[in-house]
Amino acid sequence: MVAISSLLAGAVPAVAQPFDLNGARAGQGELSLQNRGYALDHTAGGTQYWWNAGDRECISLYVANGRYQDVGRRSAGDCNLSRGNGKKDNTGAIVAGALAVGILAAAIASSKKKHDNDRYDDDRPDDRTYSPARNVDCYPAQQACYERGRGYSAYWTNREFRYRY
Repeated sequence: MVAISSLLAGAVPAVAQPFDLNGARAGQGELSLQNRGYALDHTAGGTQYWWNAGDRECISLYVANGRYQDVGRRSAGDCNLSRGNGKKDNTGAIVAGALAVGILAAAIASSKKKHDNDRYDDDRPDDRTYSPARNVDCYPAQQACYERGRGYSAYWTNREFRYRY
Protein backbone atom coordinates (compact mmCIF):
# COMPACT_ATOMS: atom_id res chain seq x y z
CA MET A 1 0.00 0.00 0.00
CA VAL A 2 2.82 2.41 0.91
CA ALA A 3 4.67 1.53 -2.28
CA ILE A 4 1.58 2.24 -4.42
CA SER A 5 0.87 5.59 -2.74
CA SER A 6 4.52 6.70 -3.12
CA LEU A 7 4.46 5.63 -6.78
CA LEU A 8 1.30 7.68 -7.38
CA ALA A 9 2.68 10.67 -5.48
CA GLY A 10 5.73 10.71 -7.74
CA ALA A 11 3.65 10.45 -10.92
CA VAL A 12 1.13 13.22 -10.16
CA PRO A 13 2.52 16.74 -9.75
CA ALA A 14 1.18 18.86 -6.90
CA VAL A 15 0.24 21.65 -9.31
CA ALA A 16 -0.60 21.11 -12.97
CA GLN A 17 2.33 22.00 -15.18
CA PRO A 18 1.83 24.93 -17.56
CA PHE A 19 2.12 22.74 -20.65
CA ASP A 20 -1.68 22.47 -20.68
CA LEU A 21 -1.76 26.16 -21.65
CA ASN A 22 -0.73 25.55 -25.27
CA GLY A 23 -3.41 27.25 -27.35
CA ALA A 24 -4.91 29.13 -24.39
CA ARG A 25 -5.69 32.82 -24.68
CA ALA A 26 -2.84 34.88 -23.32
CA GLY A 27 -5.00 36.84 -20.84
CA GLN A 28 -6.53 33.72 -19.31
CA GLY A 29 -3.21 31.89 -19.40
CA GLU A 30 -1.50 34.72 -17.54
CA LEU A 31 -3.98 34.50 -14.67
CA SER A 32 -3.58 30.70 -14.62
CA LEU A 33 0.22 31.00 -14.48
CA GLN A 34 0.03 33.50 -11.61
CA ASN A 35 -2.33 31.18 -9.73
CA ARG A 36 0.24 28.40 -10.15
CA GLY A 37 2.99 30.54 -8.61
CA TYR A 38 4.66 31.88 -11.76
CA ALA A 39 5.67 35.50 -12.27
CA LEU A 40 6.58 37.11 -15.58
CA ASP A 41 10.35 37.56 -15.61
CA HIS A 42 10.91 39.18 -18.99
CA THR A 43 9.94 39.12 -22.64
CA ALA A 44 12.09 38.82 -25.73
CA GLY A 45 10.19 39.48 -28.93
CA GLY A 46 7.04 37.37 -28.78
CA THR A 47 8.50 35.01 -26.17
CA GLN A 48 7.65 35.38 -22.49
CA TYR A 49 9.79 33.92 -19.70
CA TRP A 50 8.03 33.01 -16.44
CA TRP A 51 9.65 32.07 -13.12
CA ASN A 52 8.16 29.97 -10.32
CA ALA A 53 10.15 30.78 -7.17
CA GLY A 54 8.55 27.97 -5.17
CA ASP A 55 9.50 25.27 -7.67
CA ARG A 56 12.56 27.18 -8.92
CA GLU A 57 11.39 26.55 -12.45
CA CYS A 58 11.66 28.72 -15.54
CA ILE A 59 9.36 28.29 -18.52
CA SER A 60 9.06 30.06 -21.82
CA LEU A 61 6.10 30.43 -24.08
CA TYR A 62 5.51 32.12 -27.39
CA VAL A 63 2.50 34.39 -27.87
CA ALA A 64 1.02 34.49 -31.37
CA ASN A 65 -2.40 35.84 -32.33
CA GLY A 66 -3.19 36.35 -28.64
CA ARG A 67 -2.64 32.68 -27.74
CA TYR A 68 0.12 30.76 -25.98
CA GLN A 69 2.21 28.41 -28.09
CA ASP A 70 5.33 26.31 -27.54
CA VAL A 71 5.25 26.22 -23.74
CA GLY A 72 8.45 24.61 -22.47
CA ARG A 73 10.84 24.33 -19.54
CA ARG A 74 14.01 26.43 -19.53
CA SER A 75 17.06 26.60 -17.30
CA ALA A 76 16.90 28.93 -14.30
CA GLY A 77 19.53 31.11 -15.98
CA ASP A 78 17.14 31.83 -18.85
CA CYS A 79 14.92 33.61 -16.35
CA ASN A 80 17.89 35.62 -15.10
CA LEU A 81 17.33 34.32 -11.59
CA SER A 82 19.60 32.64 -9.13
CA ARG A 83 19.82 31.69 -5.50
CA GLY A 84 17.60 33.11 -2.84
CA ASN A 85 14.06 34.42 -2.81
CA GLY A 86 13.75 34.72 -6.56
CA LYS A 87 15.85 37.86 -6.68
CA LYS A 88 17.93 38.58 -9.71
CA ASP A 89 21.64 38.01 -9.28
CA ASN A 90 23.47 40.75 -11.15
CA THR A 91 26.79 40.18 -9.40
CA GLY A 92 28.50 38.93 -12.55
CA ALA A 93 27.26 41.87 -14.58
CA ILE A 94 28.34 44.34 -11.90
CA VAL A 95 31.82 42.82 -11.64
CA ALA A 96 32.19 42.74 -15.43
CA GLY A 97 31.04 46.37 -15.68
CA ALA A 98 33.44 47.52 -12.97
CA LEU A 99 36.28 45.66 -14.64
CA ALA A 100 35.45 47.22 -18.02
CA VAL A 101 35.35 50.72 -16.50
CA GLY A 102 38.72 50.13 -14.82
CA ILE A 103 40.32 48.92 -18.02
CA LEU A 104 38.87 51.84 -19.97
CA ALA A 105 40.10 54.35 -17.37
CA ALA A 106 43.60 52.86 -17.45
CA ALA A 107 43.65 52.92 -21.26
CA ILE A 108 42.53 56.55 -21.35
CA ALA A 109 45.12 57.58 -18.76
CA SER A 110 47.89 55.81 -20.65
CA SER A 111 46.72 57.20 -23.98
CA LYS A 112 46.43 60.75 -22.64
CA LYS A 113 49.98 60.62 -21.26
CA LYS A 114 51.33 59.47 -24.62
CA HIS A 115 49.36 62.13 -26.50
CA ASP A 116 50.50 64.90 -24.18
CA ASN A 117 54.08 63.95 -24.98
CA ASP A 118 53.36 63.84 -28.71
CA ARG A 119 51.56 67.17 -28.70
CA TYR A 120 54.43 69.12 -27.12
CA ASP A 121 57.34 67.47 -28.88
CA ASP A 122 59.48 70.44 -29.97
CA ASP A 123 61.76 68.29 -32.13
CA ARG A 124 58.98 67.50 -34.58
CA PRO A 125 58.32 70.03 -37.35
CA ASP A 126 54.79 71.41 -37.37
CA ASP A 127 53.95 69.88 -40.74
CA ARG A 128 55.11 66.33 -39.94
CA THR A 129 52.40 63.65 -39.89
CA TYR A 130 52.05 61.60 -36.70
CA SER A 131 49.83 58.78 -35.47
CA PRO A 132 48.21 59.16 -32.01
CA ALA A 133 46.57 55.73 -32.31
CA ARG A 134 46.51 52.69 -34.51
CA ASN A 135 45.06 53.49 -37.97
CA VAL A 136 44.88 57.23 -37.22
CA ASP A 137 47.05 59.85 -38.92
CA CYS A 138 47.12 63.52 -37.92
CA TYR A 139 48.42 66.39 -40.03
CA PRO A 140 49.42 69.43 -37.94
CA ALA A 141 49.67 71.71 -40.99
CA GLN A 142 46.00 70.96 -41.78
CA GLN A 143 45.11 70.51 -38.12
CA ALA A 144 43.08 67.46 -39.09
CA CYS A 145 43.13 63.74 -38.34
CA TYR A 146 42.03 60.87 -40.55
CA GLU A 147 41.19 57.26 -39.80
CA ARG A 148 42.63 54.86 -42.34
CA GLY A 149 39.88 53.42 -44.50
CA ARG A 150 37.27 55.83 -43.09
CA GLY A 151 38.44 59.33 -43.85
CA TYR A 152 38.23 62.49 -41.75
CA SER A 153 37.77 61.92 -38.00
CA ALA A 154 36.10 64.71 -36.05
CA TYR A 155 36.80 62.84 -32.81
CA TRP A 156 40.57 62.60 -33.33
CA THR A 157 40.82 66.10 -34.82
CA ASN A 158 39.08 67.54 -31.76
CA ARG A 159 41.17 65.46 -29.41
CA GLU A 160 44.50 66.35 -30.98
CA PHE A 161 43.89 69.98 -31.96
CA ARG A 162 41.23 70.99 -29.40
CA TYR A 163 38.52 72.10 -31.78
CA ARG A 164 35.21 73.12 -30.24
CA TYR A 165 32.04 72.78 -32.24
